[in-house]
Amino acid sequence: MRVLLVTGPPGSGKTTVLLEIGRLLEAGTSRYALVDLDWLCWARTDPGRGTVSEVLTWNLASVLASFRDAGVWEIATTRFLPDPSHLAPIEAALPPGAKLTVVRLEVPEAELERRLAARDTPEELAEHLALARAEVAVPDALMIPADRPAAEVALEILRAVGWVSAAP
Repeated sequence: MRVLLVTGPPGSGKTTVLLEIGRLLEAGTSRYALVDLDWLCWARTDPGRGTVSEVLTWNLASVLASFRDAGVWEIATTRFLPDPSHLAPIEAALPPGAKLTVVRLEVPEAELERRLAARDTPEELAEHLALARAEVAVPDALMIPADRPAAEVALEILRAVGWVSAAP
């Protein structure tokens, strides 16, 4: 199983690029799945029963097992990782032998601020810019410029990670 994690600061285009990856993969013959990891752990948990990170690990492990059973071997995911420690719950969910590739979308700060201002409330804008500025990138992540059309970014990612057969 090959798992691709697209990360980057808020406003970098992670979800949009993930959808474009899906569009490109749909045009090919690979068996794939797209998973927005935020949705797998969007919860207010009972701290005595499990943290949000634990819920992510449990849910992702379950989802990956279901996809494996359905014959899906290429999984493209997305999640903002404020620092490298946030990768641990994802790695813990991977089945034995799975290969994880992390791709970080890079966007100049002015473009990031423009994108966020177009979608966020003033409070969200301040919070998201602070998160983006404080982000510590995952070491060894493949850096991809994302200040261009999402379809171009998605195609570059698929080529870079070797899923070329799935991209036109």
